[in-house]
Amino acid sequence: MPVLLIIIVLSSLIAGVYAQNQTITIANAVQLFKDYLTRLGNPDLALHEVEEYQNNFYATYYEKSTGIFAFQMLIWKPGSPWTGGMMGNGMMSGVVMPETGPNMMWNTKYGVMGGMMGIYRQTSTNPMTVTPEQAKTIAQQYLDSSFSGTSAGDVDTFYGYYNVDVLKASNTFGMLSVNGYSDQVWYHSWHGTYIQTVTISDVTTAVPEFRPITPMLMGTLFTLATALILAQRSRIKDSKR
Repeated sequence: MPVLLIIIVLSSLIAGVYAQNQTITIANAVQLFKDYLTRLGNPDLALHEVEEYQNNFYATYYEKSTGIFAFQMLIWKPGSPWTGGMMGNGMMSGVVMPETGPNMMWNTKYGVMGGMMGIYRQTSTNPMTVTPEQAKTIAQQYLDSSFSGTSAGDVDTFYGYYNVDVLKASNTFGMLSVNGYSDQVWYHSWHGTYIQTVTISDVTTAVPEFRPITPMLMGTLFTLATALILAQRSRIKDSKR
């Protein structure tokens, strides 16, 4: 396992070497996010969207079997004020890494650095007490007091929280998250101005496959149908007496 973790981290860093010294386009970002998904090797995960902002590229991944969003990842642009800090000298730019905030702190299935390391651990199985409708209402109340003129848009369900699009004049303005248990709101202040979105795949829930009808099942269905027909005929005869 330690070897696998080292390979995943190093591959992400190597993929970002080019981007650290070059202008990253959204096409570059999409490919990096796809490469990251390939490295994870989880066939149930899919890349939904890649959004470009002033400071970074943002991606969402979802579970094909459930339709629930799994986690959020970022690629920081070179020169972004958010790429300094403990990493220093913009070393974070061009590297696929987990989004900070709710994605790491509130995600009950893929959080605690799970996305970057490829280790997923379930920390809570309790259903969220806040509904998507309530989350949108909570988001709007927050926006009314903090970002006048904006409105709550689409609500995406993650494990432990909801991600809510923030709109201004019907255009994307930003995003915030609402905790699915405590009602806490966390605005994503690190993105900067919205630029564009590329949709990779629509979020859908897998439809269970229908199994072929076996001879035993066919016989059971035939027996039940025959019994129903005979019972109906008996009731008709009784009603004519």
